[in-house]
Amino acid sequence: MLNFEELVYPAFIQQNDEERYDVYFPTLFPESGWDFPLCWGETKIIAIKNAEKDLAYSLAGFLYDNEELPKPIPIQSNDLSQGMELVDVKTSFEPYAEEIQEHLKHRHWHIHYYAEEYEEEIEAIGYKNDQGKWDIQFGDYSEEEEILFFDSSHRRNPEWPFNMILFSVHTRSEAQEKFNQFVEKVVIKYRTSNEWLERKKDRLKFEKKNNKIMFKSINELVKMGHISAMEAAILKKEVTDPDFSFF
Repeated sequence: MLNFEELVYPAFIQQNDEERYDVYFPTLFPESGWDFPLCWGETKIIAIKNAEKDLAYSLAGFLYDNEELPKPIPIQSNDLSQGMELVDVKTSFEPYAEEIQEHLKHRHWHIHYYAEEYEEEIEAIGYKNDQGKWDIQFGDYSEEEEILFFDSSHRRNPEWPFNMILFSVHTRSEAQEKFNQFVEKVVIKYRTSNEWLERKKDRLKFEKKNNKIMFKSINELVKMGHISAMEAAILKKEVTDPDFSFF
């Protein structure tokens, strides 16, 4: 059953350039918690109130993903810089139970594998089934590849018949490991050069169309006075170059 009693996790709060207050959980999310806030607020009180709710959502996500709740790990004061204020955020499941349950209905995983030789990313999607496991589904294949990629152990998703269920797992790490094996032993082994080329063409076509839409939206923001021409130029550069950073 998805539930947890009152828990306390360490965080720090910091005022950003827009004079709002960001709340970070670096020890709960060690890969990104120092760089990206979990939430923010116009005041410290509002920011911490928002953090209580967003923390509950995050902890529920761990449980829904069949993971153990992370143990609270203190933030060392010598890791903080000027303007960072340590806070303890207290939360529980019950106050947000109905909202969280509705939110989790749409939760799914994106499992990626980057085929470096072909400079292409391959993706599978995970959805939780009625038995509490995650069905890892794959739909990136041609009619010719279907015979080569799949056997009697694979089954179709009844709602999306083109999606093949590769396997069912308990945890995301297990899904990633098994998907890596599937790509390396099946997709890369049997996919032809022409297939890789067609996928690259499709991706570039999609990116061009998407960039056009993004540019149009950015230009509209300039017309409405929401951003400056310089800010628009920076945003357009970020759209076309993921590695670009103005800062």
